[in-house]
Amino acid sequence: MKTTKIDGFNFTIRGVLTIGFLLRCLLTIVVLAINHTSAAYTLDTESYLITARKLIESGQFANSVQPEIFRTPGYPLLLIPGILLGQQELVTIFIQILLSCFTIFLIYKIALAIWGESKIATFCALLYAVEPVSILWLTLLMPETLFTALITLFMYLLIKYLTEKSWKHLLCAAITLAASIYVRPIGYYLPFLIAAILLIDSVTKIQKNKILMIHACVFFLVAMGSVGIWQVRNYVKTGYSGFAAVSDYNLYCYNGVSVIAKQKNITFEEMAEQLGCNNPAKYLKFHPEQQTWSQSKIYRHMGKEGKKMIMSNTWDASIIHLEGTLRTLIETPAKLYLKRFTRQRNLALSPSSQIPKFLTGQTSWKAIFSNFHLSPLLFFSDLSLLLISGVYLLGVTAALLSSNFLKNRAMITLVSIAAYFLAVSGGVAGGYRFRLAIMPIICLLAGYGLWLIVDKIKPKNIKE
Repeated sequence: MKTTKIDGFNFTIRGVLTIGFLLRCLLTIVVLAINHTSAAYTLDTESYLITARKLIESGQFANSVQPEIFRTPGYPLLLIPGILLGQQELVTIFIQILLSCFTIFLIYKIALAIWGESKIATFCALLYAVEPVSILWLTLLMPETLFTALITLFMYLLIKYLTEKSWKHLLCAAITLAASIYVRPIGYYLPFLIAAILLIDSVTKIQKNKILMIHACVFFLVAMGSVGIWQVRNYVKTGYSGFAAVSDYNLYCYNGVSVIAKQKNITFEEMAEQLGCNNPAKYLKFHPEQQTWSQSKIYRHMGKEGKKMIMSNTWDASIIHLEGTLRTLIETPAKLYLKRFTRQRNLALSPSSQIPKFLTGQTSWKAIFSNFHLSPLLFFSDLSLLLISGVYLLGVTAALLSSNFLKNRAMITLVSIAAYFLAVSGGVAGGYRFRLAIMPIICLLAGYGLWLIVDKIKPKNIKE
C-alpha cells in the first residue's frame, strides 16, 4: 500500500479510515450521552419506523392503515436489524457509521481510478473523513447516509465502466442507482441524465460506436425498469401510478406553499399551517370534498395544485428555488451541532442560511448580522464552519478551472451528477441536508483542486 507524505506525516487509506471511524464513533457517543437516544429522531423518522415494523409483522410495505405510497422501502429495510435486536437507534447508527466509512473508501477508489495517484486519492478520502455534515448526520435515523453510500458506489461503478466498457460494471451501476432511488426518490430522473451522457459519449467518438449506444439504452432500461416495478406495485395496490407520493406532497406543501406565502407576505411556516400541510385533519377540513377521496387521489390533487401555485408566479418560484440551491451548497450544520452539544433550541438564524437571500436581494447584511445579538455562539460557530466549507469550494473551483477538467470524462460526469442534485434540491426545503449526496463529489474535486494549488506553491511531481 502506497504511503502519502504531507508536511511530515505519513498515512495510508487505512489511517484515513481509522480517523473517519473514530471521529464518527466519538461524536455518536458524545451526542447520545448528552441527548440520549432521542437525539436520533427527526419529524420524519417515525414514518420510516412504522413501515419497517409492518415489513417485519406482515411482510407488507404499509403504514398504520393502508399500503404505503408516501415512503419507499429502501431505508426501512436498513432499520429492520435494529428493530429485531431491540436497539433500533444504536444498531442503525452503527450500521450508518460503517456505511459512512465505506463511502470514504469508495472516494479513495474513485479518485484512484480518475487520477491514478494514491496521494491525491488519500487526500480526497481524508476530506470526507473529517467533513462536518456527514459526520453529524449519521447520528440521525434518516436515509441520507445510506443514500450517499449507494450513490457513491454507483459513481465508482460508472467510472469503472467509462474506463473499461465492461457489461458487469454497467449493469451493477444501473442496479445500484435504482437501489438508491428506492432509498430517496430524489434521484428518480438521474437515469435519464446518465443515459444521455453515455449516448453523447458514444456519438462524439471519431467512429460512432453502436455497441456503446446499446450500452446506454440497456443502462436506462435496467435502471428505470427496476424503478418501474415499484410504480406498478403502487398502481395495483392503490391506483397511484407514481413512484413515491412524497414528490406530489412536496410540490404542494413546499414549492407551491412557499410561492403563495411570498405573495401574501407571510412566512412559509404560517402558510403551511394555514393549509394544514402538517396536520391531515386540518387539511381535510380546508378541503372537505377530499374526505371521501383515496390517498392516491389526494396526492395527485396536491401535485396538480402545487404546479398551479408555482405557475401563478414563476419569477417568485425561480427566486425561491435559486435560494434553496445556494443554501444547499453553502449552509452549515452549526445550528444542529449546537443543538446536539448544548441542548439549546436557538431561535436565531445562522448567517449561512441567510446569505442566499442576500445574494438574491431578499435581505440585507444588516439583517444577517442582527442575529449576532441573539446568539453570538451560533454566529461564530456558523462562520467557522462556513470558512471550512469555503476551503472545500476553493478546491472545487481550482479543479473546475484546471486544464484537465474538460479533457476528463469522469470529472465531467461527476460534475453533471452534482449539478443534477443541486438543481432538484432547490426551493424552501433546500439546505445542508441535501448537500450530503454531493459531498463525495465535492471532496473528490476539492482534494484534486487543493492538491493542484499546493503543487503551484510547493512544486510536486503531479501531472494533470
